[in-house]
Amino acid sequence: MPSPGSGPRARVALEWALRLTAFALLGWYLVDALREGGQERVERAEHGALAAELRRWSTSSAPERVAVTLAHSPEGRERDWLGALAGAGTEVGWSGPELLPTAVMVEPRADPMGGVDVSASAPRGATVTLRDSLGELGSAPASEWGVGAVLPASVRSVNAAVGAVTAGAALEDSLSLRRLMVVGAAGWETKFVIAALEERGWDVDAHVVVSPKGDVKQGDVGDRLDTARYSVVLAVDSTAARYGESIARFVRQGGGLVLWPSAAGVRAFAGVAPAATLGERIEDTGRVPSDSAPREVLELHPLTRLSDDAEVLERRGSAVAIAARRVGIGRVLQLGYANSWRWRMAGGTDAPELHRQWLTDVVGRVAYTGRLQLPPRPTTSAPLVALFDRLGMPATDGQDPDEGWGGEVPGWLFFVIGACLIAEWASRRVRGVR
Repeated sequence: MPSPGSGPRARVALEWALRLTAFALLGWYLVDALREGGQERVERAEHGALAAELRRWSTSSAPERVAVTLAHSPEGRERDWLGALAGAGTEVGWSGPELLPTAVMVEPRADPMGGVDVSASAPRGATVTLRDSLGELGSAPASEWGVGAVLPASVRSVNAAVGAVTAGAALEDSLSLRRLMVVGAAGWETKFVIAALEERGWDVDAHVVVSPKGDVKQGDVGDRLDTARYSVVLAVDSTAARYGESIARFVRQGGGLVLWPSAAGVRAFAGVAPAATLGERIEDTGRVPSDSAPREVLELHPLTRLSDDAEVLERRGSAVAIAARRVGIGRVLQLGYANSWRWRMAGGTDAPELHRQWLTDVVGRVAYTGRLQLPPRPTTSAPLVALFDRLGMPATDGQDPDEGWGGEVPGWLFFVIGACLIAEWASRRVRGVR
């Protein structure tokens, strides 16, 4: 049983605790308010008013701290102006919760008909919209590799828009294409490889073996291959063995090489081919090549035992159909398809053009080309990277560069202090003490 004085003493202790809690919270707020009052106030700007605020900050205001909220990636002039403010001693903070990392690159195609390859990077699933100076070119959701597109030769610069961010890139150079060299036995594949490339606009030299005692040569074909004359050698079959050492040396000097299945077994190519062996042949069943997947029905020799540095470029099911690798400063592409001519001859009305485009893409992946510098165009290929480089990392979600209460009592603090004081007053009234 509690002693007679224990109740009043406990109540008095509780009242003191409530009173001290209220005073402590008031003191905490007072210290914070004094601390914030001693700091320079942050000047803020939304994106729409940024240009006017930049002029004011650089002329009449000269603040110590500024905070900018960006609705979209700023223009290069505004970004550099903010960077100059930071360099002049103003602490610059920024945030842009809606800005998505975006980058775009434009490269000339190794194609006599010209054109550009566009590669855009964005978060997976984000919609990437490509535009040129005349308007929108198309849009697609980004995969884990981004978005790729082939555009005509008339396009010199491209913008990639992802939400509020727009990245831009322009061609920095053009390609100087050299001749192609085709080596193979007289047959459908050799014939239509030469025909397709010439129809596309390539200058082609050829050595066609008609019989053990008879050859047909097209162009100034010599025993020594040089990157000064040729961009790529295409070895259609094992007749390329007569050039084996010269071709291997050509690749190591920077040239390109395309190997068909029967050419890959040439001993001189063992050190440069992406695949050491070929798997069991998958026969051509005679089905008509479709426009959507024309190579699905062609004869295939799966590429096996790939070198450690080989890159798989195409699969048919689980079988590797095309692979490539770098050898020295040159590149080698190996095909598992043996009869691409049947695509051209048995496919639909667009098959000849699609076959030409495919062969040009194959050649372009390994082609040795000269480059001619073009006049630069002002673009920002990765806007957020440029922004990070100039201004540092943005404020994190919920972070405010001007932290503190700014002289206003938060609602929770007012409630706790009020509750403590009311509880202490009520307890004293119950005891009969004012």
